[in-house]
Formats: sequence, structure tokens, C-alpha cells
Amino acid sequence: MAAVEKHNVLESIFVGNEDAPIYDVPISAITRPLPSTLDESKVEDFSCKLKEGTLLTPIEVVWVEHKGEHYYFAFGGCHRWAAHKKLGSETIPARLIKVPAATIGMYLGASNPFRDLVHGPN
Repeated sequence: MAAVEKHNVLESIFVGNEDAPIYDVPISAITRPLPSTLDESKVEDFSCKLKEGTLLTPIEVVWVEHKGEHYYFAFGGCHRWAAHKKLGSETIPARLIKVPAATIGMYLGASNPFRDLVHGPN
């Protein structure tokens, strides 16, 4: 995936890696493996702010390279994500945080797409 545009926005207080770059990432490239519970009023508020041109804090996307492929996972930022989806955005500002494939198992357990790193190939 090629980065389209970098943003000049305030650093996220939720990420330990403040140097992680921010890119406009295609929404279609990001997997959201955990269900979200949304406050629709917050989604509406964020949607209005985006329409006005306000830059929201980027979502944080875990980026994994595995066997020559790139995988992108978002575990937070559900209201910002929903606002962009509601507006039909093709991309979303995201802070890419590169992690080893084995780390994803901590978040996804048995749904880990990289289980072969832990248990060996089936």
C-alpha cells in the first residue's frame, strides 16, 4: 500500500510510538476484527466536524508484513471510523504502527490469521 498524503496534526496521546507516520489509508485495506459499540450522537458530531474540514485525531492502525503481504488492523477509533464510513470517505487518516505478525495473536486469540507462527503450519 502506498501512502497518499502525510498530515500535520497533533501527536496522539494513545500511542507509545509518537514517531509512527500518519497516512491517508484506504478504508477498504483495513480490517476491524472486533465489533464496535457506537454512540450515534458521537458519530454524528464527528461527521459534522469532518464535513466542516476539521482534522480529527488519526486512528491507530497496526501494520503487519507477513509472507510478502501487508495487513492492516484497527482496534480503536470506532467513532471516527464510523463517521468516515457514513460520509463515504475512501481513505482515513491513520497512524501506522508496524508490529511483528506474532503480536496479533495477543489481540485476536484463536482468530489470529498468523497462527502458523505460534503453532506451526497445519
